[in-house]
Amino acid sequence: MKNIQRIVVGIDFSDYSPKILEYASWVAENNSAEIVAVNVINQTRIEEVAADLNDEHFTSEVVQKFIQDETQKRQQQLTELLPQWVSAEVSFRTVVKNGIPYEQILQVVDDEKADILVISSRGRTNFQDYMFGTTAEKIFRHSPISVLSCNLL
Repeated sequence: MKNIQRIVVGIDFSDYSPKILEYASWVAENNSAEIVAVNVINQTRIEEVAADLNDEHFTSEVVQKFIQDETQKRQQQLTELLPQWVSAEVSFRTVVKNGIPYEQILQVVDDEKADILVISSRGRTNFQDYMFGTTAEKIFRHSPISVLSCNLL
């Protein structure tokens, strides 16, 4: 079995995020691995912001400013969240991307040469009727590495 050296963790700031970080921290600590926490500004949200703008006032600079501000905000949230839930013995980094969540998470997995991916089977939308959310389902189908799914109720 290959040693786990780098763990990518999908964080969506839902109520499940702290528990996901706890699981990832435990795996990282037991394997002397590093955590890379990734959050994605959903492309749908970016399109909503663009649609909400009045056509005559719409500029790509406004959308870019939204992405920049949102990236900084989420980077700050990750910076505050991780030390609370990740063991002090575990090193970690944060990444904020924008686009289609499952694609961006899998891109980080590839870029970081991750050994395992930790996600929640439930996310921000928390559909009670489905076992897995659409992002999680797509990650399961397309991930080139093992996925640890934490089914938290």
